[in-house]
Amino acid sequence: MNSMRTLYLMILVGTLNFGCAMTDLIGDSDDIDDVTASNAHPSDSLHKHVEKLARQLLSTSQFIDTNNTVAVGTILPTMISSGEPLPSHTALGLQIQESLMTFATQAGLKVLEYKTMPNIKISEQADKMLSRQVDDLNPTMAADYFLTGTYTLQETNTMVNIRLIQVPENIVLAAATDYVPNDAMWSASKVTLKNNQIYRNGY
Repeated sequence: MNSMRTLYLMILVGTLNFGCAMTDLIGDSDDIDDVTASNAHPSDSLHKHVEKLARQLLSTSQFIDTNNTVAVGTILPTMISSGEPLPSHTALGLQIQESLMTFATQAGLKVLEYKTMPNIKISEQADKMLSRQVDDLNPTMAADYFLTGTYTLQETNTMVNIRLIQVPENIVLAAATDYVPNDAMWSASKVTLKNNQIYRNGY
């Protein structure tokens, strides 16, 4: 009888220990999920909003030939305003351009990097392979499609319009529009609206 009671206690203790171990594993799994979530791309980032734009653009046309080359241009403001807008025209337009190049390449399009120089310029500060100086670039480069667009600053968001244009016919093959929160690059506390213009208060 004592041996049977001892065996029963051993089984009970083992079961309790197994349950505690499973609880610890679930806890560890939740911790891993929390870490993964904290490292995930923030949903309000500019890059994430450009991804939505790119998906919308590529899903609106059946006439895109993936064998053709695409040149991605800087996204420009519809109106040039005085003062310091949020974000600065250069920063916003160039970053949207860079993100569009990334997503277009990942989608399988042949993206033409027309800013590539024929030779590498090596200096003490950097090794330059890209340039915005016309004299540094190949003057005969051509593309089959232009991916370009505009943006309009509003009180709480920025409306971004992009379009894929077939050249030289200048036919718009696909287009997309989305709204990007004005704090996608800076926090909302650094944003103010004056005279219908959005300004950045600081970094």
